[in-house]
Amino acid sequence: MKKSIVILLFAVQGLFAQDVHFSQWYNNPLFSNPALTASFDGDYRITASQRKQWASVSVPFNTVSLGFDIPIKEWGVGAQLLRDQSGSSRLSLRQLNLSFARSLEQWRIGLQLGFSQRSIDYSDLIFIDDGEIISTLSKNYLDMSLGLSRFMSLNFGDLNMSYSVFHLNQADRSFISDEDKLALRHQFSSSLYYQLSEHWQVIPSLYWGSQEKQREFMLGSSIRYDISEYYYKPIELEGGAYCRFGDALSFLIGVQYEQSHLAFSYDWNTSDLVPASNYLGAWELSFSHIIQSKILSKPKYKICPTFL
Repeated sequence: MKKSIVILLFAVQGLFAQDVHFSQWYNNPLFSNPALTASFDGDYRITASQRKQWASVSVPFNTVSLGFDIPIKEWGVGAQLLRDQSGSSRLSLRQLNLSFARSLEQWRIGLQLGFSQRSIDYSDLIFIDDGEIISTLSKNYLDMSLGLSRFMSLNFGDLNMSYSVFHLNQADRSFISDEDKLALRHQFSSSLYYQLSEHWQVIPSLYWGSQEKQREFMLGSSIRYDISEYYYKPIELEGGAYCRFGDALSFLIGVQYEQSHLAFSYDWNTSDLVPASNYLGAWELSFSHIIQSKILSKPKYKICPTFL
């Protein structure tokens, strides 16, 4: 029986060696890069995301994040709660990330400290031997990450580039005596904000990530249409399509209403798992709200009297 447990632990640790991820990385700044902490125009920002994956194959993998960040002069300070749960054994990760960022001329550099707890629960698993009682296992560890970003205004639009490296201290998260060190994860992303016309804006983006033998490359674009002049309030509608090569196609719809943004995306599976998944993958929901006490500038359009 003990041999079975050890084999199971090795299988679990190997299966979930890759980090959790979000398809809407562009809507989850504290998760994507610590240098993006407080990189917004306002006083406070609240962000939230939820992703549920593989419901058609097994017990859904569920990932939730909740973040808050604030600019303080040239500094940015933020905190994020992250919870991920995978499979029937309820392999879970709970993590509190504290992020700090600072502007250095045209660059921003960020540091993230993560306080993590990884656990696994055997209560729903069935073993051959009756009467075996296996307690829930857990492991606490510290996680460190660095990030760098730059925002540039060009003749044809605004360009944002970010690079980050996660798990600098390569913490050991093993449940048993053998080591299971977190591998370094490198990540690069870039987005171009191009104004097609007075109402239309297109935002092509790319994402590249690498962790040990795992590679992830995502390319696509979203497009926004400004309908503010029809409702006399700042409102933009958004749609997008992205390809995670070798894995999935992701489609997005969203809305920007004043200082709030809400987006929903769905990943259609295109990998070798299609026979089991039937092309079904993951849905994801993101929300952000910026609290701004400053008086906003007047809209560009003119509001006609209601009696005309």
